[in-house]
Amino acid sequence: MIFSPDAFTGSILAVEGIRDAAVILNGPTGCKSYHSFLSDRQFPRESSHDPLSFQDEFYFGQPRVPCTCLDGEDYIRGSLEKFESALAAIAAKEKGLLVVINSPGASLVGDDLESVIKKAGIQNRCFVVENTGFSLPAARGFENTALALLEHLKPRPLSRSLPHPVSLKKVNLIGLSLLHKHWEGSVAEMKRLLAFLGLEVGTVFLAGTSLDEIRESRDAACNIVLFPEYGRRVAEWYRERFGTPAVFSPLGAPIGFDANESLLKEVAAVLDIDPARALVEIRKARQTSYKQISRFHSFSGLPKGASFSIRAESSLAFPLTHWLYSYLGMAPLAIKLLPGSDPEAAASLKAFLEEKGFCEAWDRDPALESADIAFADAHTLQLLKSKGCCKAGIEIILPDGGYIHFIPKTYLGVSGTLLLLEEIINGLRST
Repeated sequence: MIFSPDAFTGSILAVEGIRDAAVILNGPTGCKSYHSFLSDRQFPRESSHDPLSFQDEFYFGQPRVPCTCLDGEDYIRGSLEKFESALAAIAAKEKGLLVVINSPGASLVGDDLESVIKKAGIQNRCFVVENTGFSLPAARGFENTALALLEHLKPRPLSRSLPHPVSLKKVNLIGLSLLHKHWEGSVAEMKRLLAFLGLEVGTVFLAGTSLDEIRESRDAACNIVLFPEYGRRVAEWYRERFGTPAVFSPLGAPIGFDANESLLKEVAAVLDIDPARALVEIRKARQTSYKQISRFHSFSGLPKGASFSIRAESSLAFPLTHWLYSYLGMAPLAIKLLPGSDPEAAASLKAFLEEKGFCEAWDRDPALESADIAFADAHTLQLLKSKGCCKAGIEIILPDGGYIHFIPKTYLGVSGTLLLLEEIINGLRST
């Protein structure tokens, strides 16, 4: 069993990751509740979550993802009248961009929603995503909606004085979403590391960004793609229209020291800048980690020789596997990629496992092995623990176990690598 979101969820959270945009869900309330909860949990905007504060029609006590509340009759006779009423009420309350997303059932009705939007005179700030991809992987729905969003917004340069002005100090982060665990901490950490290169982050597409930042995103010197599953096609869109170069790390997402060094060197090479200051920061973290790892190893013999399993997308599983083996000397027993994984990162991961003599770990279900530590979503880890397939588990993807974090965390960058080390060492210590 695989616990992972689909394209419908990916599409909704793509929009909900924008500070001044909102989803209008054209569908039944059953499709609303979880997505309202998830978007508010991942990116809270309201200071209060008192349900009595959100009793407006179509919100049903939740501050996010209002819906048209379709019922059986609407699927037979059409839902335009109900949609018109919902659109008027929601547009009066939400002042930013509105993106109408059809539920799987509503997409089969075939109502002309665009005509209602034009009749209301709000086509400049409202458009429809007819088909998100539904049961396809979440990343596909995220990118489908992201590309539709770009076509609607038509990003522009900051300055009109030059035909194609480029800010040599500005970069965009592409492929980060509300679907990624600890995304806020990841944004902060990437901004911190890139500052050592003298760079500032313009747009984080699409996690905590604004419409204005997206409109002004085309003047960046390059787009840094953190998770290709969620950003490869978006980066290609920018390259085709504006010539913006895209930077991919050969090791996938910046998880572990090697992958972080690789990404920073790639950015520096593309922009012709010296990465020395940023690399010094990584060397300092290596020294910090060595002190703790060597002491732990002296009395336990670990983490070298400990085994692990992973269930995640390839852009995360590849750098994690590379780092656990190359830096900590741990052995992969089972690596199962989620649907929609990036094919290039998947091919690199498979080749790495073959090179190191762990061919049997490729595409193997973690539930078929007994590993010292497993990396997956919370539900998978609970299942693995109940079956005795791992002694310790680390949540690296959603859905999570509901732990409430007050301090921003991340698994990316230097800080994220140290956090993972902390969780790995303590997980092994308790086994």
